[in-house]
Amino acid sequence: MAVSPLRSIRVRLTFWYAMTLAVILAVSALFSYHYFSHNLSEQVDFQVREIARTLDRNRDDILRDSAAAQNCDLLQGLIHSHNWGSFLLLRDASLQVLCTSDNLVDRVLPFGPVARQQVRWLHEHLETVDLAGGGKLRLLSYPLVNNGRLAGVIQVAQELGPLFQTIEELRLIYLVVGPFAIFWLCLGCWLLAERLIAPVLEVTEAAQGITADHLSRRLPLGSHQDELTQMVACLNQMLDRLEKSFRRIRQFSGDASHELRTPLTILRGETEVTLRWAKTPEEFRDMLRSNMEEIDRMERIIESLLTLAKSEVGELTLEMKEFSLSDMVQELYLQSRLLCEAKRIEVQLLLDVNEEIRIRGDELRLRQMFLNLISNAIKYTPEDGHLEIILAMEGGFARVNINDSGIGIPAEHLPHIFDRFYRVDKARNRMDGGTGLGLAIVKWIAEAHGGGITVSSEVGKGSSFSVRLPVAGPAEGKHPRSTILE
Repeated sequence: MAVSPLRSIRVRLTFWYAMTLAVILAVSALFSYHYFSHNLSEQVDFQVREIARTLDRNRDDILRDSAAAQNCDLLQGLIHSHNWGSFLLLRDASLQVLCTSDNLVDRVLPFGPVARQQVRWLHEHLETVDLAGGGKLRLLSYPLVNNGRLAGVIQVAQELGPLFQTIEELRLIYLVVGPFAIFWLCLGCWLLAERLIAPVLEVTEAAQGITADHLSRRLPLGSHQDELTQMVACLNQMLDRLEKSFRRIRQFSGDASHELRTPLTILRGETEVTLRWAKTPEEFRDMLRSNMEEIDRMERIIESLLTLAKSEVGELTLEMKEFSLSDMVQELYLQSRLLCEAKRIEVQLLLDVNEEIRIRGDELRLRQMFLNLISNAIKYTPEDGHLEIILAMEGGFARVNINDSGIGIPAEHLPHIFDRFYRVDKARNRMDGGTGLGLAIVKWIAEAHGGGITVSSEVGKGSSFSVRLPVAGPAEGKHPRSTILE
């Protein structure tokens, strides 16, 4: 399915990165702009107040009862000694102009009614005033007080043009540099997103080529140990499991079809031959007996398949109850003696326990499991052989071993003998009557009870199947299920 360019991760990543960056820069610029503006304004106010306070400390000198010219000379001396660049204007107690700084030339600083009222109340007045020729001044009208009475007024003014110019330059820098920075950072994000998404696109392209017919293919692992590499590794592990599952399904389907087709073929062939050549009732009876054998064989296969299928979907429940495993093993020993008489196989029962073992489980299924193991042992043990049944305890587990002196199982077949329809060459002989499903059912029963089964064997010397079952039974709600996908 094609992805719209506008909905691609690369576009969305770049968009959200650009939006986030733009918001951060806008907020930062707005904050810094107001901060610097306020800070510069505060510095101007602080500067004019410091000048006014300095003159206030020298008020006795600049407000002497002498000629105004001398007062102005003293004021100019203070201006030059402190290197002030502000505009200064000195007024007397009647608020008349006494003298001004040289930089005022022939101009007079504004002195409005609000400022006049404030200084009469002996309060300073700070304001921003517009000049007639343009521009703005920060003007402080500061009362000079002597013995609680107004002795004069000093007006200090500072041009705000340089301040506004600095603030304007700062605003211009933000307006020009901000979009420029966002553009280059977004471009870098676009290229970075391409580099980050490239492995995803590579994995996507590789995944499109993986089908049921090409499950052996794997997704490419990156050279970096990052989250994407971990995800790809997990997907490859999943593909490994799927490949094994598909392989087993194909094998299962093929084996099941083969096992069911063989008796059907025999049924069809024998029926056709009998219909064509049989003449006497005895010949028809022989054909029907042979057909019944094949029908029984198909019935066993279908019943076993149905048992495993139900176990997979959880429909085959276990009837858990407490019973005596010791009694069951002894009954199995007596039954196996009867089954072994035809082949003169010696059977031994070894009870390596000090007391009766009671176990919680499905008695019918466990009996089915042990009978299956015993019948297999008898089937593949030659005449005058030996069969041994052992019961022991290992911690909270009961262990039952079925040992025989039969033909044994080659080592290469041991990992697969619990697979469905898997049989070694000897077991493929139809005269043995096996379906290849018995051990698969045995494994399911053992695991459904919270236990397990293991096997050891040596060709020509025999095999040993060991079943371990928890005495307390499986944990509540945890009945393992066998599945062809395992």
